[in-house]
Amino acid sequence: MAFQWIGKSADGNTVTLHKLNPSMFRFPAYFNADWAKQNAELIRKAAVVDVETTGLSYEDDQIIEIGVRLIKFNRSTGEILALEQTYSGFQDPGIPLSEEVKELTGITDEMLKGQKIDWSQVNGLLESTQIVIAHNAGFDRPFIDRMCEASRSKIWGCSLKQIDWSVKALPSQKLDILSVFHGFFNDSHRALSDVDSLVYLLSLKDQTIGSPYLLEMLNLAKKPSVHIQAVGAAFDTKDLLKARNYRWDADARCWSKGITPEELEAEIEWMKEEIYHGAFRGKYTEIAPVDLFKANA
Repeated sequence: MAFQWIGKSADGNTVTLHKLNPSMFRFPAYFNADWAKQNAELIRKAAVVDVETTGLSYEDDQIIEIGVRLIKFNRSTGEILALEQTYSGFQDPGIPLSEEVKELTGITDEMLKGQKIDWSQVNGLLESTQIVIAHNAGFDRPFIDRMCEASRSKIWGCSLKQIDWSVKALPSQKLDILSVFHGFFNDSHRALSDVDSLVYLLSLKDQTIGSPYLLEMLNLAKKPSVHIQAVGAAFDTKDLLKARNYRWDADARCWSKGITPEELEAEIEWMKEEIYHGAFRGKYTEIAPVDLFKANA
């Protein structure tokens, strides 16, 4: 079944996109002070985050901008109940930005000159939440963990990895493409703009099951994960592994991916038949929810 574009005309010839603005957010009619008092156990708080950096390596590169927005949500339904505090800040890296970073983000050396991120404020915001969410947590978390103590002890959720966009007939997992398919856009690739785009996307209902996308992500974020490695796999199996969503791990020099504990037995059987043609020779490690998306995970 093809994805039903939000904003598609009745004749199917055009799609209308709306620039994201605060009036587009919709919150449950039931959420008020009385309901909150009676249902406090259902209310949770998340920090949705995004960083812009000088490059891709958390060890060698630096954060130049961070955006954080706190949200309240219903842990049972995945509905976003309210938008709360925000923080955004620049950091002068002390070196000129590459032309690629300038073009991608619109950030200039002049905008960063003398600027410092208030990490004590970021730490306080993250400390007040039960979960931190990013669209590519495997990228954002190692950068933020390095600078923010509260981040290291939090469960992180990843809307890129913990929502199965492929079964929803969407052509890409990129946030800007997902936004367009859902009828909206943001005209700047900046940290807080991307945060608000993600919050809005997560608030929308999955057409396949009728619940907000956030709920699918939350259900996976609180479960352990298994990191499975196709150690010693023959070179000619690489296409099979890639088709099954394995990625090349340059440090371990093997193909690997994350799966749920429930998928482990079937994955081992598949590797026995398709990769090893005999006994399983790979490795697997269970990762606790609080350790997901850490640099060493």
